[in-house]
Amino acid sequence: MAGELDTLVADADRERAAVELREHYDSGRLTVDEFESRLEEVHKSRTAGDLEHAFRQLPREAPAATLRPRDVRWRSLALQYGVVNAICIAVWAAGGGGDFWPKWVLVGTLALYLRRAARRARI
Repeated sequence: MAGELDTLVADADRERAAVELREHYDSGRLTVDEFESRLEEVHKSRTAGDLEHAFRQLPREAPAATLRPRDVRWRSLALQYGVVNAICIAVWAAGGGGDFWPKWVLVGTLALYLRRAARRARI
């Protein structure tokens, strides 16, 4: 824990801390004087411990624990690829049939599906 607090911080870290302090000020937890003094601390901070000190007695929101997969954009890969293939088959059928060209879309999307599913399994 002490090693984490001695880690040097970047300008982006100080900027995030300043935004968080502004939220505490806007919510009424800090007076103007407290906000200005803590903001000065944030801008002068060199380590993570210095940044943490600026948030003394203020609630810090930790990310909520979740059981959702990391990449929530791809909840159901099979459904997405199934929809793409169904649209292609519908276009083929509406065009009067003939040579079943959606087979190439099916093969291509199957390869993409398997590759992405394998990548998800490794995460």
